[in-house]
Amino acid sequence: MRVLGTLVVLGLAVTAFGVAPAAAQESGMTWAGSLYGGYAKIMENDDLLPVPGGSFGGRGNVFAMLDPVLGIGAELGYYSFGSEDYEIPTIERGELNFSAFQATAQAIARGARGSVRPFGTLGLGLYSLKGSKKGVELDAGNVPIPGSDFDDSETDSKFGVNLGGGVQFKPSASSISFGLEARWHTIFNGWINEDLEESALDVVTVMAGINFN
Repeated sequence: MRVLGTLVVLGLAVTAFGVAPAAAQESGMTWAGSLYGGYAKIMENDDLLPVPGGSFGGRGNVFAMLDPVLGIGAELGYYSFGSEDYEIPTIERGELNFSAFQATAQAIARGARGSVRPFGTLGLGLYSLKGSKKGVELDAGNVPIPGSDFDDSETDSKFGVNLGGGVQFKPSASSISFGLEARWHTIFNGWINEDLEESALDVVTVMAGINFN
């Protein structure tokens, strides 16, 4: 949770950074959005389920900017966390895959002037988690049973929040900027812990992309 606390501080700092320059600009609603892609990783470490090493993710959003600093909107994202081999002796051997689809309400606070503009974002909504496994059953000698191949999957929607921040690099006289972002996602009851109980699933994403307006 130290990472989450750090991001909260970052978000507050970005808000404070942006309010002063915004006061000098005319208010009025405009539209903004972004498309990002990069790395996504599950931040769990236990012996119950094999945890993949991480894979790719992508997201897009649109904001109604209530003033140059603050905006509210919606975001969609998809994260593939990769796959991991597993084996339960005398029962089965195979490969596990994890992924998530994100649909959240999102808020943003951003710097309003300069070619380098920090920003923070906070979101909450639904995460559709998918786990799949494919493999083969094993006999008492730990040998694959012919014709016992399987390919199963399960999807479940959970409530979650995300918090992150980054920086936008905006060329002068352009409505497009480039950005870097790190974000922490907490999906409630999205994981099974070592006590076989539901617990929070923490995910980190690190991405780069483009911003509009």
